[in-house]
Amino acid sequence: MRKIALFLVLGWISTCLVVRAEEIQLKDGNKITGKIIAVNEDAFQIKTPYGNIMVPRSDIISISFPENQPGKEGASADEPALPKIDETLQGTSYTNRTAKFQVTVPAGWMISDALRKQSKDIVAALESPDKTLFFMATPEKFAGTLTTYRVLAETQYQAKFKDYEKTAESSVHIDGRDGIRLIWRGKNTQANNAALQSVIYIIPYEGRMVRLSFLTLEPLFNDALPIFDKIAASFHSTP
Repeated sequence: MRKIALFLVLGWISTCLVVRAEEIQLKDGNKITGKIIAVNEDAFQIKTPYGNIMVPRSDIISISFPENQPGKEGASADEPALPKIDETLQGTSYTNRTAKFQVTVPAGWMISDALRKQSKDIVAALESPDKTLFFMATPEKFAGTLTTYRVLAETQYQAKFKDYEKTAESSVHIDGRDGIRLIWRGKNTQANNAALQSVIYIIPYEGRMVRLSFLTLEPLFNDALPIFDKIAASFHSTP
């Protein structure tokens, strides 16, 4: 179970990362490369090197997001190293001085270097002692609205997971901010269609969004959800 769970979450890493749109495939065969900066009911507003354009949702087949691949043997020495993170875990108190926040985790939880090393965008990664419950924090510069960011995040999950289904959405108040809490489930096609379930917290700040991502195997989710919610509720910024 421990090895399987770790394998599953490594395959899920790219969905926790920032929501930069890389390539948009249109029904007429054309492709648009750019960044989605706004969303409404009928269209996506996309920033391209040639200016901003509006693309009707009905014209879009798929959206591909850039994935930050983990390092491989034989990789070029010129590839940038992951940024160093100033973090400590003392008992149940986790402090991240790089991203300036603290959370409280259950006793026995550990910092997961294996998860953190998967991408430069992950500023915090922790796991339960049996390596079946996972938590990651990913901040992103974003000037749009919370609703737009939520739509972009959901579009990313839909593109990555088979049978994606959002099962709940609610408003939350964390760190003095009004955010969004999403619960979804889906199958990881990179791991024999394993069923996963996740709860995501999106917290807006000035010019950026912080996404708190929690994941486990679907059969474990109901028991894990109170633990995930308690960790998220403890999130607060530090000077």
